Amino acid sequence: MESSGKKIIITVSNDIVTDQRMARIAHSLHKIGFQVEIIGRKMKNSMELEEKSYQQTRLHLWFDHGILFYAELNIRFFIFLLLHKADAIYAVDADTGLAALLVKKLKGIKMIFDAHELFSEVPEVTHRKFIKRIWQRIERWVIYTADRHITVSHSIAKHYHILYGKPFHVLRNVPEPYLVHQDVSDPRIILYQGALNKGRGLEELIKAIAELDMVIHLAGEGDITHELKALAVAHHVEDKVFFLGKVSPFNLKKETAKAWIGYNLLENDGLSYFYSLSNKTFDYMMAGLPQLIPPFPEYELLNKDWKFGIITKLDKDAIVAAIERLKSEPVLYQELKAGAINASKSLNWHEEALKLKEIITDLLR
Repeated sequence: MESSGKKIIITVSNDIVTDQRMARIAHSLHKIGFQVEIIGRKMKNSMELEEKSYQQTRLHLWFDHGILFYAELNIRFFIFLLLHKADAIYAVDADTGLAALLVKKLKGIKMIFDAHELFSEVPEVTHRKFIKRIWQRIERWVIYTADRHITVSHSIAKHYHILYGKPFHVLRNVPEPYLVHQDVSDPRIILYQGALNKGRGLEELIKAIAELDMVIHLAGEGDITHELKALAVAHHVEDKVFFLGKVSPFNLKKETAKAWIGYNLLENDGLSYFYSLSNKTFDYMMAGLPQLIPPFPEYELLNKDWKFGIITKLDKDAIVAAIERLKSEPVLYQELKAGAINASKSLNWHEEALKLKEIITDLLR
């Protein structure tokens, strides 16, 4: 026990079950001796919690989107954090940061801010000037108040450092190492895993599948699930697009291993996406799965080192061309598969867990 049993409360705005990054972080903190509680929210379609080494709490909220949701979320978190003893609050993204910074000031405890994205630059916010200004101000308060700062990519870390002069540690969204490489995959499955939200290029993928002798598996749910189902019907490809809904982390690994290629394109719609480096990038690698990736800085740098994917424009014809190229060039496909497997041997959670240990134990020593 290296931490004398000090307690850290982690706040997230999701329902915990499918948040693999925070599961890894919470488990790693528990392993080095901290008491850890992660608090999120329970939604109508939430899966049951799996037993973990740390404590998990989910709150029932009246609202599930918009300003009332964020207001209720932070009020509920504020009350929870006031009433529960902790040595540090680990706030994930700006949408939970307001409650954390207020409790830090009132109780004089430590605060860690973990930016999974540039919240004020996500597509849902960046084009709404008034809303964007509000989130930028909250982001600023949170970053200036926090004692330690963490994010998922070097591009985001650099962006925040330029804006606010605060150094950010980078903990990439790499998974725990696990053996899922399979010699045989289904040559017809294009897999997308993650939230079904705007900006993920899913509309173009559905349009592209009409020209491919393949099927799409969408593992996740989101704001545009119903729109995507309607789009599949409109393009007469509803029999080629399978909506898997929310998938547990265990089953997601099996789904990923069955696929032939991973889909990982994004719209260049706001700096959050442009500077991103998604969880699925590394999950596809771990399964030895070649992937389509966007021409954005973090992906380009990583692909230069490991050659695991094809950089592709977010365009129906470009998607079709890239997949048809892989189908007609088996040597290239195997090169990308080997690159993904080699990358997964180095890009996994072992190194990131050591960084996390150093950051948090230094803060709470």
